[in-house]
Amino acid sequence: MPQTPTDYVRENEAALADLRRVVASLSDADLGQPTHSGWTVTATLAHLAYWDRRYRLVLERWERGEVAVAEEPDWADNVTNDALLPEWLALPPHEACRLALEAADAVDALVASLSPGTVAGVIEARRRWLLHRHGHRREHLAEIERALGPR
Repeated sequence: MPQTPTDYVRENEAALADLRRVVASLSDADLGQPTHSGWTVTATLAHLAYWDRRYRLVLERWERGEVAVAEEPDWADNVTNDALLPEWLALPPHEACRLALEAADAVDALVASLSPGTVAGVIEARRRWLLHRHGHRREHLAEIERALGPR
């Protein structure tokens, strides 16, 4: 059975609650822990902030009628991540926490308030990840929790 809009809104809210819980539990040492391939917990949180901010801006434009449906190659997101990683690593750790929470809050609020036409357009364009922010968030929360081990 396909999800109704309230399903992804609820999933986004639950993933945001999990993000808040994890961020509140992080020590300075935790924020410096490596996650993978030269990334740290801080960089992972900054990464989440960037993509939530980026997709909020895309959705705001879409809501105004500026539909973004151009396909990018599969590797385009990796180029963006690789280009931004040095800046994410340079961020003060607690600033990355603040940015991740702020960006998640903002994109989730926007997703929950989108017009039915925008939602239908996003789904028709096969860009559901713009609405389902919980998937990306949960992927990286699991990565952070694996890096930190049992607590």
